Amino acid sequence: MKKLNLIWIMCLLHLCLSAQDDVIIGKYKKFESKIFGGKVSYLVHLPEGYEKSDKMYPVVFMMNGQNITQFANDAATLDNLAGERIPDMILIGISNTGEAENYWACPNDSGFVKGATTFSVFLKDELLPEIRKNYRTNGYQILAGQSNSGLYVMYNFLLYPDLFNAYVVASPMFGWCPDFFLNKTKSFLKDNPGIDKKLYISYGDLDYVQVLNHMNNYIEALKQAPAGLQWKIDLIENTGHVPYSTLNNALLFFFSGCTMTSERKKLRVPGIKAHFEGLSKEYGFVVNPKPGILFDMAFDLGDENNTDQAIEIMNYLIGLYPDSELYFYYLGKLYQNKGELESAKVYYNKALGVNQNFEQAKTALNKLNK
Repeated sequence: MKKLNLIWIMCLLHLCLSAQDDVIIGKYKKFESKIFGGKVSYLVHLPEGYEKSDKMYPVVFMMNGQNITQFANDAATLDNLAGERIPDMILIGISNTGEAENYWACPNDSGFVKGATTFSVFLKDELLPEIRKNYRTNGYQILAGQSNSGLYVMYNFLLYPDLFNAYVVASPMFGWCPDFFLNKTKSFLKDNPGIDKKLYISYGDLDYVQVLNHMNNYIEALKQAPAGLQWKIDLIENTGHVPYSTLNNALLFFFSGCTMTSERKKLRVPGIKAHFEGLSKEYGFVVNPKPGILFDMAFDLGDENNTDQAIEIMNYLIGLYPDSELYFYYLGKLYQNKGELESAKVYYNKALGVNQNFEQAKTALNKLNK
């Protein structure tokens, strides 16, 4: 019953904070491209809390951002996973229309890959600097594409590997120029033994023949990859071209260490800290456990009368996320349950310092002061 009451308080607080008139998944932006000789558009979806923090974020760049259904799906995927499983991220949907529509990644009769080469220079010299200038990014960048744009993502991975850290590809159309990509992949893997990248590819068992007929050769080529390339190819059953779960599965693969599994939840605070410090070193930016997970761990420990461990988790949680009245309130409850009433008063007051109208903290404090 106590846990249900606290969950109800959390829901009320969330509803008060999140209520608004409009549901907005992103905003259109335009800038002048010298490379394309005209304006180029992109869509941006910012993570929850972006405007209220100074935090720096990884960025997912998705091709064909003009596809609003796909953009909305990817935005929902980021928001959903960010609750517990992955770091918060910015989503940029590149609008491949007008001047920026040509990213064709197969060579012409003379062997030149004009569209993809020009588009890669555009990314490097114009779009990536545009995003860094206007948004708080931390340098970790993911490129995602599907079908023909998935083929371009593979081209970017092989020819411009310094631009992105990880690559998401759904149903790449290798069949348009199979020898070109297979040979490029084999030589790239051989020539880059120190590569440090992540690659996720998905396709459906009902996919196009331009995908199905060439995937096994590509799998065999990737088996020769250096250890520094973390790769995975998923065949999604009962699915056709461009599986919608691609970005979800890719991010869970890239950031698998961020999930607090049942075994990781058994760790004490020093072990949790060490685990996430290791992840931060791997990714090149600070990664912390999600607040909801830590709070749930502390609550379960408190329910099991492991009060000291619950207090340890809550102090760690508040050190990472000091702006929640609920966390201070629950820490006060833990101290009160332990019989340390002066400490309980301190944390009830801190809860009111965050939100002076937090009635539960007022009530608890008044009872202790009688």
